[in-house]
Amino acid sequence: MKGTVNVVVSAAGLSVQGLVSKEASGGIPPQEKALSPAKSGTLSTRTSDTAGTLTLATGHGLVQDNVIDIFWTDSGGVLKCAYGATVGLVNGNEVPFTGASGDALPAQDTAITTQKPTELDCDFDGDKAVLLAAMMKTHGGHVAFVDSGDSVLKAQALQANEPLLWWKNGPFAAPITGNPVDAVVISNAGTAEATFQLTGLVDSDT
Repeated sequence: MKGTVNVVVSAAGLSVQGLVSKEASGGIPPQEKALSPAKSGTLSTRTSDTAGTLTLATGHGLVQDNVIDIFWTDSGGVLKCAYGATVGLVNGNEVPFTGASGDALPAQDTAITTQKPTELDCDFDGDKAVLLAAMMKTHGGHVAFVDSGDSVLKAQALQANEPLLWWKNGPFAAPITGNPVDAVVISNAGTAEATFQLTGLVDSDT
């Protein structure tokens, strides 16, 4: 099985083009999943880097013990995510939460979006990966690769239309090592529908 990465970089009046070609015995189960819009609101109370309260619009649908990902944009325009937070006792539009991982929460009263993540059944061994590509189309979002014990092997905020790319023997360290991936957990940061895509190659003979 063969996979390719076409690279084109145009900057300062010069275009640099390249082609990466890889072969392997099998593929990562390809995923393409449309995600509903996130809910918008504010971080109305900031208790710590990992806990606080969101104020959301009526009809948010969140209840106690839901798990949510929380998104915001920093001063440089970069999407940030505090993921895997657990919702406490909801009071109307006030949604308390604790235990967020990832980026430290922003300042109180920052505008945010939030969504309950979607779990995709996708099994592969990152140690045997040869090529990996993941992307959130249209809007940014978050992806977490988890093992069978729900431990996070790799978590990444995905900027809109900017792929997470890796290939074996390339310039970057392997993003997923250790236990095999048992599921891929994704969420949408945008207030309109977005689509997550994942593909790649694994060499099961190694």
